[in-house]
Amino acid sequence: MKYFHSHVIIQERCKGTLTCLRACPTKALRYRNNKIIFYDDLCVDCGSCINSCPEKVFLPVIDEIADFDKFEYKVVVPSHTLYTQFGANTHPGLIHKALLSLGFDAVHEISKHAHELSYVVSESLKSDMFQKPIISNFCPAVIRLIQVSYPNLVDLVSPFDVSRELAAKEAKLLYSQKLGLSMDKIGVIFISPCPAMVVSIKQPAEKEKSWIDGAIAISDIYNRILPRIMELKNEKTDETNQEFFYYGKSWGQLGYILRYLDPDNTISVAGIDNVKMILDDIEDSRLKNVDYIEAFICPQGCIGGTYCVENPYISRHAAIMLEKRFGKPHEFDRFEINKKIENNYYQLVEKVVPRKTRLMESDINTSIKKMKQKERILTKLPNKNCGICGAPTCETFAEDCAWGDADLTDCIFLRTGTY
Repeated sequence: MKYFHSHVIIQERCKGTLTCLRACPTKALRYRNNKIIFYDDLCVDCGSCINSCPEKVFLPVIDEIADFDKFEYKVVVPSHTLYTQFGANTHPGLIHKALLSLGFDAVHEISKHAHELSYVVSESLKSDMFQKPIISNFCPAVIRLIQVSYPNLVDLVSPFDVSRELAAKEAKLLYSQKLGLSMDKIGVIFISPCPAMVVSIKQPAEKEKSWIDGAIAISDIYNRILPRIMELKNEKTDETNQEFFYYGKSWGQLGYILRYLDPDNTISVAGIDNVKMILDDIEDSRLKNVDYIEAFICPQGCIGGTYCVENPYISRHAAIMLEKRFGKPHEFDRFEINKKIENNYYQLVEKVVPRKTRLMESDINTSIKKMKQKERILTKLPNKNCGICGAPTCETFAEDCAWGDADLTDCIFLRTGTY
């Protein structure tokens, strides 16, 4: 299967610093013969390579506004994180006006869907229908990490759709009925804080097709709407007539979803290494009495995303202030929500399944043979993890040798006999 990824590699920029190899959490990169080798089946689009490379070898792939001109009506769905990039004193209504000035026809706010979804999750935890702990699926990089490195845990991934998809779904249905247009003529564009969310739109892990038609990076849209926001502020645009706005940061920032759940049986975790530690604990049955795990690959959650512009700690402060001003959510009809739950409105149609990677053999005997070969090779290696062989660690190098992608003589210590 060919996988879509959120970056392309500009080989001529690479100077062999190897920082990307060490940063990649799933060991999807190698450096051999003065060239980056990319195993696309292992990549989870976390953005670590983009963030770590000093030569900008990894160029993000993202949509542009002009790409959506084919739609008769364009609806933009901003990530919660977008509002935190302009400080606590910028009214969300001004951000919406600035977005509309770029040619979007409507802004569809996402927070009410996050609020409803929080209720749906809290209700599901009261039942025994789902295997626990449920692992949140808001961060697509976490889901892909599970598919690639923790395939035994795929059944624990949340069975509910995410708020950005629910927002897009409602927008398609709403404007289709309102305008008398078929849904394929209505484009829904998400403003994304990270590459993983872009990939989740282009090639969803948990469904055949996303309700969202494309994504624009926050870093791309920021410089286009900031001047317009400043103009609106200088014009002293009246903010009192703005439509009701609820800032629901709970699904985009670490720890806030737990306000809706029992804190005694929930855990929040952010940062790739920390997420892996928690997943290791689940695999080893060391995590007891936990019903729900909120997990983000980026530190601090979405405000630490690769496509964000503002310092995440300043964004966090802005989020706190925005919640103080706009933290009162819509009151929703629980009867209606429960009716939707019964009709599986929030539930994913397809389950997340493990990703078939280069390390998976269809023949179990061959797989076992290669794993034993890897262990034998590893005992011969110096365990210095120097990276000179072009692999990030000695264990990864041993794996490459066992699978025929490298030779023992690629190790400088074995080749020179200095070990």
